[in-house]
Order: sequence, then C-alpha cells, then structure tokens
Amino acid sequence: MRQELLSLALWLGAMGLGRAELTAAQHRGLQVALEEFHKHPPVQWAFRETSVDSAMDTPFPAGTFVRLEFKLQQTNCRKKDWKKAECKVKPSGRKRKCLACIKLDSEDKVLGRMVHCPIETQVQQELEERQEAQCSRVERAGEDPHSHYFPGQFAFFKALPPS
Repeated sequence: MRQELLSLALWLGAMGLGRAELTAAQHRGLQVALEEFHKHPPVQWAFRETSVDSAMDTPFPAGTFVRLEFKLQQTNCRKKDWKKAECKVKPSGRKRKCLACIKLDSEDKVLGRMVHCPIETQVQQELEERQEAQCSRVERAGEDPHSHYFPGQFAFFKALPPS
C-alpha cells in the first residue's frame, strides 16, 4: 500500500499541477509572483502562466511560506495589459522557467518575496543554487531569529593568553 501511494505521488508530481489544484495561499503566491514579474523593467510583453510544476506552502509562526516553480510564455499583449483575458499565448513566444518564494502573513500581506524567471535556455546549476539561497532568506522573513538554534549559528572564540 505504501509503495502504491508513493508511486501515485511521484506520478502526480511528474504530471505537474493545474491551477485548480493550488491552495488559497499558493494562488495568492502565484498572483504576487506574476505581479512582481510584470513590474520588472526589461519585461516589455505580457506573459501567461502555462504550467505550475511544483507548489508547496509551509506554515510558520509569522505566516505562510509559498514556493512555486512554474512556466511562463509570452503573449500578444504589452506588459501593462497582462491581466486581460484576451491576451493569448504566442506559439513562438519566449518561454521562461520561474522560481517564486513568497512569505505571506495571516492577512495575506507579503512579508518577503523572491521571483526569478530566466529565459528557459539560461537556467544553469549555479544560478539555481543562488536562487535557493535567496528563497531560504524569504522563507525566514518575519520569523524570530532566536526561536531556533542551528549548528554553527553561534561561534565562540577563546582568547589567547597575553604575551
């Protein structure tokens, strides 16, 4: 039974998530990510989300941390019109692979955010490691830094005797 559930979970993960399967916090996180992406000055065209590859939300004392991986594709609209329903995906439009890390408080106010959407051909291992580090900082946003002890968090230095 356990192996069957694991197989089902892996299969569902491989299939990707549809928008209807996102939690309320994940929907809000996706909305924040899309708004943030379209504020970026180099972006000139509107992009539409084509798939959500992974989505998770984790409750913390200060709020909910949402981590999303999704794909965007260029539409036929300018970026100021990105919310309009008539914006259709261009079949040959640019594609982007995004990582968004959003921290929301209990009233859905944004405590921290990191949205990175490189053009799909630009995704590299070093870039992904840097994104993960930034994502971890967003995850800790609003949390009490002294509520957890992490190994190496404190260092002690033993002074040498005076000579």
